[in-house]
Amino acid sequence: MPIALFEVLSTLIVALALVAMARVHPWRPLLAEYGILAVASWLGEESCVGLYRFYAYSDAWHGHLHLVPVLVPMIWPVVILSARDVSRALWPTVGPWAAAALVAFDASLVEVIAARAGLWHWAEPGHLGVPVLGILGWGYFALGALAPRRRGLAVVTGPLVAHALILLTWWGFFRWALRGELGHGGFAILGAATLVFLFAAVRARRRGTMMTPRVWLPRVIAALLFFTLLVWTAPGDPWLWLHTAMIAVPYLVVTEIRSRAAPRAATAPSR
Repeated sequence: MPIALFEVLSTLIVALALVAMARVHPWRPLLAEYGILAVASWLGEESCVGLYRFYAYSDAWHGHLHLVPVLVPMIWPVVILSARDVSRALWPTVGPWAAAALVAFDASLVEVIAARAGLWHWAEPGHLGVPVLGILGWGYFALGALAPRRRGLAVVTGPLVAHALILLTWWGFFRWALRGELGHGGFAILGAATLVFLFAAVRARRRGTMMTPRVWLPRVIAALLFFTLLVWTAPGDPWLWLHTAMIAVPYLVVTEIRSRAAPRAATAPSR
């Protein structure tokens, strides 16, 4: 897919996703939170690219803010905010941990498709060309950005927590393990994550907790961007399609197609 077409589609889909989210959140606080997360995303991404040199963006992108394309910090806040809405609907007592886990789960698909399309590239291989730590990075950021009660602190806590967890898990584990091309081992890791989310989704469904259209619509809109990129870039790659299916299954379990009608108020019997 030409990068210019991807950029146009990205801008359109971000706008549509925000419109869909505005059905749940008032516009003013939604745009304020989106803007704060966009700034925090740029700070986190810019510092990660500059400090670690573990990945880099293609020069074909139009409009860079130094090392990071402008559209990147525009896209990820939609992923993070919609993940938070899903986690609040399904697991309201877990807090930002559930949303961060969902962001990392979704990031696994975003990363492998985008890397295959050449939007960015990693210094090391891993699962379908993406190291495991690279997949976890946006989950780390989301945890830090969603944790503080004061919205504006996300500009500080998002990048700081991301760096702290990247360094901790790199030196504590990933520097020594799960490096190189993972092959089927990458699908084993993804399969374990899918089973965890599937178990949590089944339990939520049994409690009668589902994702209503107001919750899942922004996610579907955002997912269309990378689904289109997959169809355009690698329509015949069975491994990318398998990865996509594994990500989709837990969500399908808790997706409610139609919102439940509100119960009618009782009326006094007529005489």
